[in-house]
Amino acid sequence: MKVTVLGCGSAYGVPLIGGDWGGCDPSNPKNRRTTPSILVEQGDTKFMVDCGPDFRVQAERHAIKVLDGILYTHPHADHIVGNFHLPMLMRYYDNKNLPLFADRATKKEIEKVWWFQNDPKIDVEYYGNGRPYWVEIIPNFPFMVGSLSVLPLLQYHGKMNSIGYRIGNFAYSTDLNDMPDQSWDQLKDLDVWIVESDSESPTKMHSHLEQTLEWIARLKPRKAYITHLDYTMDYDRISAKLPENVFLAYDGLEINL
Repeated sequence: MKVTVLGCGSAYGVPLIGGDWGGCDPSNPKNRRTTPSILVEQGDTKFMVDCGPDFRVQAERHAIKVLDGILYTHPHADHIVGNFHLPMLMRYYDNKNLPLFADRATKKEIEKVWWFQNDPKIDVEYYGNGRPYWVEIIPNFPFMVGSLSVLPLLQYHGKMNSIGYRIGNFAYSTDLNDMPDQSWDQLKDLDVWIVESDSESPTKMHSHLEQTLEWIARLKPRKAYITHLDYTMDYDRISAKLPENVFLAYDGLEINL
């Protein structure tokens, strides 16, 4: 299995609009970050987790056309706004439909904005013969995407919930500040864990560096990559603080499992 980090930035990317790099060195290309998303591939199976506002650029960089699905973590804009581009993506599908995997709350919020993409009575000229369709997921109940079994895990994201995903001995946990015990139990014995640390400062909705490193020490994955990095998280400065099996993610990072 190969996991590609399409984007490792926080909600507004790095640099911020207007070219504000904050504490990040603009001369280091690993500090240029698009919104958070990953691509998972094994054999003929290929799917994304989240589809943010930088999806068009990410798809061009990584030749993304036909997917076996898009999985969503939660309905915040930096994880769903790329849905705007789905009509253009569907032109490549030739009678094949695109499953969208989400819990009920996320599906409901996405449909408020892109209602026309999910109404079979509406003829959208760009779609061709294929359409996206919903598959509801429930935490702790595995589901199949192509040939891969995926386990969705409940996470706490401030006053709302989000979903993390485990696929084999790999897991992806972004946009969280804690999890219930059952989710922690499902994250044991990982080869690779991609987990968020928005910044070094505690916030109400996201993990911060000290807490994330405590989580990694608790679960002991063989390797961990930190994602959802804001413009205070300079690649070289933060990397110098990390244990030997922990790394900062960067856009375009490929992890082979």
